[in-house]
Amino acid sequence: MKNLIKVLPLVLSLALMVGCAGEFQSTGSGSSAASDSSSDSWNETQARINEQTALDAANAAAQQQNNDAMAAAQETMNQHNDEFNRGLDLH
Repeated sequence: MKNLIKVLPLVLSLALMVGCAGEFQSTGSGSSAASDSSSDSWNETQARINEQTALDAANAAAQQQNNDAMAAAQETMNQHNDEFNRGLDLH
């Protein structure tokens, strides 16, 4: 859980960056077909980058949750084994 708290600001920051990046638009003095095509291409590329960044952040958070769950399971197994071994020592 502590690790999730460490990752949460990163995920939120990335989400904010993705949201803000969508607000940026190319501005120019003239409007031509070539300019519009270039702008559309740039916007599409930026959208794909934003989607990939968000996906990477989600995957990192999911991996961290998985790591936390595995660590908790290992800790439970260790405690069980310690209790079992103490029980053997009593006999």
